[in-house]
Amino acid sequence: MQKYDREFDLLQLAYEFEEIFKEFFCNFLEGNLEYLEKVCGSAGLAIVKSDIKLRETEGWRHKYADFLDCGQVNFLGG
Repeated sequence: MQKYDREFDLLQLAYEFEEIFKEFFCNFLEGNLEYLEKVCGSAGLAIVKSDIKLRETEGWRHKYADFLDCGQVNFLGG
């Protein structure tokens, strides 16, 4: 990436990814479909909707709607 953009910083990208993932995953755990519909594509949205619908049908929910860490990000492909 630095070949195309001299300002590119992998550590900054990892930090931004971590923040975006935390926001997405916490909303997923809470079952916030309004948020998920705004940020998910069709295939991803279908998966999260089916999981949330299953939770509602079976009457259960995740124990925690927040998590502590999603650090140590490794980019394996793009």
